[in-house]
Amino acid sequence: MGVSGRVGVVSPHLLVAQAVAAALRSVGTPAEAMAWETPLAATTSSGAVTPRFRRLVVITDGLDNEPVMAHVRRYLAVGGVRVLVVTSAEGAVRWGRLLESDQLDVLTQTTAVAELAEAVDQLDAGQPVMDPERRAALRTAWALTVDRQQRLEALMATLSPQQRRVLELLATGRRVSEVGAELGVSSGTVRSHVKSLRAKLGAPTQLKAVAMFHQAHERVYPVDLVPAPRHDGEEGSLEAVQESTQELGQQGGGPGAEHAAGMTGEVSGGGVTLARR
Repeated sequence: MGVSGRVGVVSPHLLVAQAVAAALRSVGTPAEAMAWETPLAATTSSGAVTPRFRRLVVITDGLDNEPVMAHVRRYLAVGGVRVLVVTSAEGAVRWGRLLESDQLDVLTQTTAVAELAEAVDQLDAGQPVMDPERRAALRTAWALTVDRQQRLEALMATLSPQQRRVLELLATGRRVSEVGAELGVSSGTVRSHVKSLRAKLGAPTQLKAVAMFHQAHERVYPVDLVPAPRHDGEEGSLEAVQESTQELGQQGGGPGAEHAAGMTGEVSGGGVTLARR
């Protein structure tokens, strides 16, 4: 058991963490929502580092980026903890880099609340949540993603400065005539550059070349900032979560507003829907 005897639930969007924690409590699993910026561990007077929770559920809510992963890595570094990341199938691939550690497990499928609670129990018992085949598959998918990125970057490096500039402008949505006006050349010259760069990239169409450009510049670990969590309190009652969700819906938004629903329906986050059975 952790310091608090509960499983911690954290998300870049606090409302999502509160809703999932409430869902877990409704099926008898002690759970506490934790604000994203809450310290991961405490240092005792003797200098020992104690994790706040021995079991942590991370609902990524679509933000499988470097700041989120760095946060999880810091928690794993504390030692003696198990982390369960709940994300989408696409997001799960990004976690492949960290799956060499058996302290981390990833859930990607639509999960009932009772199934998530069962996974938490497996963490507590020291049992793996993921089977070895699934863990290996995600690690392989991660390696293939990195390899594809490197190959695309190498292809882009073969373009001349002018070809690269033409492709950059096309990738912003500009038309050939607009690219020509931007560069001070004729549309025919732009089309000639497009033909040459397509040949170098092996792209059958201009649209494919633009898609390859976007893929080459897509960061495997995006560095977009994690939105600041709402400070409604670390652990809200189910009624408070429902009221906050309703208010956010009426006001037209807020971090996690579209994902956190009351238990009268379902709790969603990170591409995973937690439904009452």
